[in-house]
Amino acid sequence: MDYALEDEFGDIIGKARRGQDLFQSQIAAAAGITTAQLARMEQYTLKPTEAQVYKLAEALNLDGTKLLDIAMEQWAPKPMQHPENANLDVITISAPVGGWPVNAYLLICKATDDAAIIDTAAHPERILEQLDVHKVNPTAILLTHAHSDHADGLPQLQSATGCRTYIHKNEPKPQSATQLRELVQADVVAVGELMVTVVDTPGHTPGGCSFLTQTAAFVGDAIFAGSVGGPNISYQAEIDSVRENLLSLPDEVRLFPGHGPATTVGEEKRHNPFF
Repeated sequence: MDYALEDEFGDIIGKARRGQDLFQSQIAAAAGITTAQLARMEQYTLKPTEAQVYKLAEALNLDGTKLLDIAMEQWAPKPMQHPENANLDVITISAPVGGWPVNAYLLICKATDDAAIIDTAAHPERILEQLDVHKVNPTAILLTHAHSDHADGLPQLQSATGCRTYIHKNEPKPQSATQLRELVQADVVAVGELMVTVVDTPGHTPGGCSFLTQTAAFVGDAIFAGSVGGPNISYQAEIDSVRENLLSLPDEVRLFPGHGPATTVGEEKRHNPFF
């Protein structure tokens, strides 16, 4: 398998441990391994045994079976298929920031050719190129959160497109050329004939949010295929908000994250070890 998840086994156990404010020594003792072994696992230089995966999962409150599939590189989300007769299209713009790819998206209303720019991937010029390639009319910029890899270059995009920019009320505000429009849970932004609803997904950042329209959700760094974003603010808030506001959606809803491959609600319910 060409393994292309954003987070490997080491990322997952490291995020779960740090999010719960646990020391490596505590988890190593609970799992019957040395602290040095756990450190190497978190650094991707030591592959665990099956028994070690299950012990670590128990110590970290993760699902052992799901974690094992990722540790042994036995799962990745199926290639994304656009629903038949969908009246929207999604263009993924992936660009490197600090050596790691970051995703921005164009959400296109096929009835009007209006489009929302979702995050910037810190590469506004690539987004502007794709707007030209697909011959769409940008009407809004939607920010899932304000981290630099998702919001840098915003003033350039604003100047080039004239779009209003929307961000959650609780999120720190990035550099902007225009006044930012603040959003809260359940607010709606129109993109052509599409109604895009704000979904609260804090935890990675104070005001992290997702944008839902029909069967597509743009989730920023709240959840990745098989993992979650780093719980910089609150591990429990991140887990709870994703479970309550995203994984409660129908299984066929497609999740477009800020990093890594797209996935679905159903895939994550079956395969994400955090849930």
